Amino acid sequence: MTPASRTGGPRRLAGFALIVGGLAAPVPAAGQAGMLPDTLDIGRAVRIALAESPVLRVAQVAADQAGADRMAAWGAFLPTGSVGMSLSRSAFSRTTFVGEEGLAESLTQTLTSTQQGANQGINASLTLFDGGRRFVALSQTAARVRAAQRRYDDRQRALIVTVRREFLIALRQQQLLALTRTQIADRELELDIARRRYEIAAVERTDVLAAESELLNARITLLGEQNQLRVGLEQLAVSMGLPPDAGEGLVLTGDEGMPAGIPNIEAIIRTAVTSDPELVALEADRAAALAGLWEARTAYLPRISLSMGWSLSENFGPDASFWQFRPGDSSQGLTLSASWNVFDGFAREQRNAHASAARRQAEEDLRARRLEIERDVRRYAAEIQQLGETIDLLEQAFAISRERLEMEQERYRLGTGSYIELQQAVSQAQFAETSLIQRRYDYLISWSNLAEYVESGAEGR
Repeated sequence: MTPASRTGGPRRLAGFALIVGGLAAPVPAAGQAGMLPDTLDIGRAVRIALAESPVLRVAQVAADQAGADRMAAWGAFLPTGSVGMSLSRSAFSRTTFVGEEGLAESLTQTLTSTQQGANQGINASLTLFDGGRRFVALSQTAARVRAAQRRYDDRQRALIVTVRREFLIALRQQQLLALTRTQIADRELELDIARRRYEIAAVERTDVLAAESELLNARITLLGEQNQLRVGLEQLAVSMGLPPDAGEGLVLTGDEGMPAGIPNIEAIIRTAVTSDPELVALEADRAAALAGLWEARTAYLPRISLSMGWSLSENFGPDASFWQFRPGDSSQGLTLSASWNVFDGFAREQRNAHASAARRQAEEDLRARRLEIERDVRRYAAEIQQLGETIDLLEQAFAISRERLEMEQERYRLGTGSYIELQQAVSQAQFAETSLIQRRYDYLISWSNLAEYVESGAEGR
């Protein structure tokens, strides 16, 4: 199979459109994917992964937990209240008592008594001042919610990049397998020609043996290519969140277009360092760490709270009904309290030290991520440029080797060329075609890796 050359105009952008387009794909409902079809394109693979990947579901759980923490932080500003009710009955009997000399003596008659009681109450409390802890906790949980949401976005983008890369690797293996099958057909034809020429004594027996050996080697290569394709399809299925056997017998379909040109690296970097989801999540982590530092500092401030209570209660004699829901005695209470922790064995100092260290670590993590983004973008861009130039040269080399092979095949048929010269031309053509296929997919994979950042920097390109 001869690989298609890169074409001009909009078609040259078709492959890149597929690479980047998956990053904005909507997330379908879980379970929508169902069974894999017989043929699978890259867009469908991405949609299935977004619906089935356990990585995304774990990230969603983390976001839900952060949302629950934020709700609790809001609830800290509201008063707490409780409602209670109790009905009680107690009975006792006494047969002994302590006499004047301190010794236990028995009563002539057993004394018995029964008491009943009912109690109903409402209690409420409100923190008036806690040194700003509630405001700090609200800010901290809000930052954690942003971080969890952006990490979900980052996991989604990373999943798309992974699925696209695994898809392209498997698609490359599928194309190499097709090329090997074509080569087997060529080797069978060469063996047939060698046998016919041997029958008329035009060549030696060594030509037939060499052709048979080449055919066997091609079939051995086919077995290896089939196994590599199977492994690639299993890996793709797992990356999509499906069992490995879901990729068995799957046929991948892809676009023949190739992205063209060199991306505007500086524009991509400028945009990526402000909109990359992981970077935004780390900025939220820094904000949460700063809020945590302020929360640790508020431990030096006092706490003031207000509590109120209202209750109904009454004790009843043994002859009254046990079910008393309207006791006659009532009480109300209002308490204003303040507390200030003067010394706690340096526990506050420890919390402040840990919070300060967490803030510094968050800042360094953010700086490290910015450096990683710039490194990755420049590396992928350099790979794209180098591979683009390499592909241009390989296309020329393949065209030359193909033309030479056709000439050597014709010479061998006519009896003017040797089998050794023919095999040299075959090996050169095979190497050129295999190298071209490998580099074309390396080129697409590099674009796929860069696509995580290109979407945000596309306007600057």
